[in-house]
Amino acid sequence: MKYWSIILLIIFTLSGNAFAQTQAAHNNYITLPEIALLDIEPNTSDVILEFEAPSSPGEQLVSVEGSSKWINYTATQSIGGSHKNITAQVSSASNIPGLSVDLVVSSYQGGGKGELGSSVGRITLSTTAQTIINGIGGCYTRSGNNRGHKIDYSAEITDYSLFEVPSSASMEIIFTLTN
Repeated sequence: MKYWSIILLIIFTLSGNAFAQTQAAHNNYITLPEIALLDIEPNTSDVILEFEAPSSPGEQLVSVEGSSKWINYTATQSIGGSHKNITAQVSSASNIPGLSVDLVVSSYQGGGKGELGSSVGRITLSTTAQTIINGIGGCYTRSGNNRGHKIDYSAEITDYSLFEVPSSASMEIIFTLTN
């Protein structure tokens, strides 16, 4: 019996080695594109800035803030690459001398992830591109209202001696996500 146990032990040992596994490997390559996507929400409505007439003679026109919008973005950053920024500029406008239009950009909110940018606060819009959000790395803000950076517009008459009431006035503002 001892003899059969030794033979079976040898057979099981040999058969275990006969079915030994080997390893194999292959390379996986990942391609990630450079992404810079930007959206304004809600994008179905215009911003309307209306002044209120003063309640008493001798008082100035009361400036009002316009509708709020939200800037949503998604971005990637290459290794060793620079951070992205968002700029705002007026591309076309009815010239209204004596009128100033400001853009107020809030801090980020909304549950996105990554290296989200920082607001510069308030700027006076002009035809020159100005940074409104800087330091954007790889991130996403999520999409829609109450996500990203809230933007508010305000208008003020800065020089009554130059100000003339236009029959109609519009201003197109371009937001750009750049490296």
